[in-house]
Amino acid sequence: MKIGFKYYLLIFCVFSLALGAQQLRFKHITNEDGLSSLMVNCILQDDKGFMWFGTQDGLNRYDGYQFKVYKNDPTDLNSLNSSEITAVNQIRPDLMVIGTREGLNYFNPVNETFTSLRHLKPLKSKINCIIKADEKNAWIGCEDGLFLLNIEQKTIRNYEFVVKQKISVNAIAVLKGKVFVGTNGDGLWLIDHGNASKVDFTDEELIEVKAQELDVITDIKEYAGKLYLGTYGYGIFKMDDSGELEKRIWMVEGNKPDGGNFIKKMDIRDSKMYVASTYGFFICNLLSEKILTTIHKNEKLGDQSLSGEKIESLFIDKVKNIWVGFSTEGINVSFFQAQKFPEANNGLDLSIGNIYAFCEDANENLMIGGVQTLHYFDKHSNLKKNLTGLLKGGAAICIYNQDPKFYWIGTWGNGLYRLNVEMGEFKQVISNKEGGTILCLVPDGEGNLYAGTVGDGYFKVNMQDLSFEQFKNDPALKEFNINAIYQDRTKHVWLGTYDGGLMKTEGFPKNGKFHISKIYKNEGKAGDIASNTILAMNEDLKGNIWFATSAGVSRLAPNGKFVSYYEKDGLANAYLYSILRDSIGHFWMSCNKGLIKFNPLLPEKDIIFRNYDVKDGLINSEHNSGAALLGTSGKMYFGGSNGFNAFRPAQIKDNFNAPGVYVVSYQRGGLDVPLDSSITYKKNIELEWRENYLQFEVVALDYTDPSKNKFKFMLEGYDKDWSAPSNVRYISYTQLSGGDYTFKVKAANNDGVWNETPFEIKISVIPPFWKTKIFYVLVVLIIIAGVYGFTQYRTKSIMRENKILENRVEERTKELAEKNRDITSSIEYAKRIQEAILPSQDDIFKKLKGAFILYKPKDIVSGDFYWFGEKNNQKVFAVVDCTGHGVPGAFMSMIGHNLLNQIVLEKGITAPDEVLNNLHKGVQDALRQGQNEITTNDGMDLSLITFNDQTGEIHWAGANRPLVMVSNKGEFNKIEGDKYPVGGAQINSVRKFTKHEINVSGPTMLYLFSDGYADQFGGDRGKKFMVKKYYDVLKEIHLKFPEEQKQILLSEFETWRKNHEQVDDVLVAGIAI
Repeated sequence: MKIGFKYYLLIFCVFSLALGAQQLRFKHITNEDGLSSLMVNCILQDDKGFMWFGTQDGLNRYDGYQFKVYKNDPTDLNSLNSSEITAVNQIRPDLMVIGTREGLNYFNPVNETFTSLRHLKPLKSKINCIIKADEKNAWIGCEDGLFLLNIEQKTIRNYEFVVKQKISVNAIAVLKGKVFVGTNGDGLWLIDHGNASKVDFTDEELIEVKAQELDVITDIKEYAGKLYLGTYGYGIFKMDDSGELEKRIWMVEGNKPDGGNFIKKMDIRDSKMYVASTYGFFICNLLSEKILTTIHKNEKLGDQSLSGEKIESLFIDKVKNIWVGFSTEGINVSFFQAQKFPEANNGLDLSIGNIYAFCEDANENLMIGGVQTLHYFDKHSNLKKNLTGLLKGGAAICIYNQDPKFYWIGTWGNGLYRLNVEMGEFKQVISNKEGGTILCLVPDGEGNLYAGTVGDGYFKVNMQDLSFEQFKNDPALKEFNINAIYQDRTKHVWLGTYDGGLMKTEGFPKNGKFHISKIYKNEGKAGDIASNTILAMNEDLKGNIWFATSAGVSRLAPNGKFVSYYEKDGLANAYLYSILRDSIGHFWMSCNKGLIKFNPLLPEKDIIFRNYDVKDGLINSEHNSGAALLGTSGKMYFGGSNGFNAFRPAQIKDNFNAPGVYVVSYQRGGLDVPLDSSITYKKNIELEWRENYLQFEVVALDYTDPSKNKFKFMLEGYDKDWSAPSNVRYISYTQLSGGDYTFKVKAANNDGVWNETPFEIKISVIPPFWKTKIFYVLVVLIIIAGVYGFTQYRTKSIMRENKILENRVEERTKELAEKNRDITSSIEYAKRIQEAILPSQDDIFKKLKGAFILYKPKDIVSGDFYWFGEKNNQKVFAVVDCTGHGVPGAFMSMIGHNLLNQIVLEKGITAPDEVLNNLHKGVQDALRQGQNEITTNDGMDLSLITFNDQTGEIHWAGANRPLVMVSNKGEFNKIEGDKYPVGGAQINSVRKFTKHEINVSGPTMLYLFSDGYADQFGGDRGKKFMVKKYYDVLKEIHLKFPEEQKQILLSEFETWRKNHEQVDDVLVAGIAI
């Protein structure tokens, strides 16, 4: 085939990094992190976002937190053919094709099962590449040739090459229906319409390219209709779809088959080609065909450097993270969104020492000072001057630019100097004896420079004649260090000291001595400044002054109080060294854990602090006081012990890629639950009521910094709202009642960007039979049938007896007595039913320590009853007095008991007022009150109290009944309930009950009761016992043991009643709290 093309030579120069290329930083992932082998042959990201690594010893799935490893199991024919994974590709969501050293496997990620293709004997050699042809076929390249795999039929077609019986295939690419096959020693082959032919690169006119240079094709990638061929020793070639070469791209200067010309792997994303070679790692812009950056192992970056140059695999994921697999070093990954801060700025060396000061003149020329460091950078001429020798081993702490010629340098221990940058003249103005250490330099606008010192007060320096005055005897200053001097827009000057507080002055004085009008200190009171050590100050766009201190940041409010923010409010670190304002009004602060950004114009409660650290590309974690500058062009400089960062705030972009979130583990009782498919793909799970303890483990598939990913959980049907955001990946639920729930989880990435659509799993808890609606219906039907049957039986019996009595008067007494016994027996049976539905007092006393219940029905069955239940960490106890007593009252009590079960236990309503509101409606509905002209006035009075197990809160509500409280000190209190009953006639259009919060200061007895005790007739005159006397009894017995109180109340009642008939049901309950 004839070839005609123009030859281009792209030379990568070693100084390209200094011209603006960014040195990528890498995270290292090794066997210490769970990787099964340090030799990584292939890399893939699946449709959900999980990363897959084929290694020498297993297939690894990675979610950013942990690895899941699959290996060959010799006892399982459907496990991996071999643990050495050489290629992997995902054909569709439920099918991955895995290449091993011993042939192919299918893997279904939905049910996590492998299918071996061992029966395909030609594919028993090492698989080098797998390329999707379509939904039904895949191209397989291996050491024994090229094959087309029919995925469904599990059959292959072998393509024979005319040169040899077997050709080892390294790479495959499909372009416009044509298949290009790169081989290991037999050049490039083209399969068109099923026919295989070798691409002939012989060209007599082009002696620079020899055919053998393309004998070994290591990789093939397609972009914009062009193919890029990686070779072993001769760089990368660009070719069109017809096989015509267009260009050759060399990765290093020279025409030698070594170094970067050995191409291992390539990948392309968004017009950028990423190349792994034996020389290193390159990124090339395919539009300009220029090298953007080259990456080698860099000792200066330490454990953030590329691990080495023996690269085996390369992959660029969906968000442009770079994953590199090595033959002996495991995995390196460079996160596209992580390195927010540039590491190179117009040729500046960012690691020039321990930085303490920056200064920029009107022409953007930069002076940098620090410990044994003084450098000058001329922006326009690229002139760099190392002036460190002028310091004579000292440290430049602060710098002020008077004009393009003169700079003022404040030093540590050596006073103040003026530097003539043109002449290199370094003149000492203030000696170390007069003011050894200068911390800050601020001009007054009148040609004078104010210098704050360590323990020597401050100086006023005339910048023209170099004369100065020293002020060190001000009683307010004492021997405090003056860290910062700041003039606000109202011309007031503020002095920030070390441990001496903040001082406000009337402005720069004519006589040089500040007039201090107010001193602000932290004295431990609300509204004080955060700390007495102030290191920097700045104003926001509204004129509010903010102070960076050693304990947080404070804003002086118009009322003279400070609003402060601390680490608990979101600051990465509270020791703040500087505060700069960018062009849109945001503040940037340096600290001991990186940089902090926030918007000071937001309302107080809405201020959020954005923290940046070395993982975001910062040179320093710990910064230095004074080492901050806002340049004239808006560029910011922050320095520390390792150098400095220089950046434009508008260019610092957050990671806006919302992460995918999935459940990766489902456990009960600490053990994984076997499922018919992976929990990650599961949409519904079902469990019995005995299995209602479950735990989920979740992952957020943003790999930038998983430790900063956040999660929110909600179980619909159980939780009322989403949980608070946290980085906890495990959530447990216990004691789920029968019913349907939906588990939901959302996730945010390292920069707080949340995914919109939560991951969901529907959960069905099958309740026990006795808690099903069917059971409740059966119980009600049985009761109704029993009552109805009894009524029918009694009616028919009476009718029959009446006929008999007409003729058998003598037997009337006998027959009536017999029937009375029958009736009494039935009522006794009803009593047993009623007692059966009452909660066990023993069970109640186990839940409510120090309680007693006095229950004394007037008749065999009672209209009074008590009720107890637990729901949602709430204990609910009620004392209920139904209309009437005996059988009518018993019927009402059964209605009340059933309604309380429905309201509290089924509906989960536990607030006392809401329970009464719902009970009122339930009684009216049950008795059809207000419907069809029915005017029954039956209802119930009750007293209901709730105890919260978690918070300890106690709430109460009453209908025509009070709550009595008697403290251990004898203090008597009564809370009246609402003056209307539950159910019955309703005058008002809406009846709402009131909830009372119970607050006690010490041990107290609570009493809930019906009116039967106080209404009992007795005594010598046959009068009522009365409420007052009843309360007096409670006051006398409240300190006694609960059972003793009960016995005293019973004894007092019987003594009073004597021979009188009991007039009403009696129910009294006491609870100690």
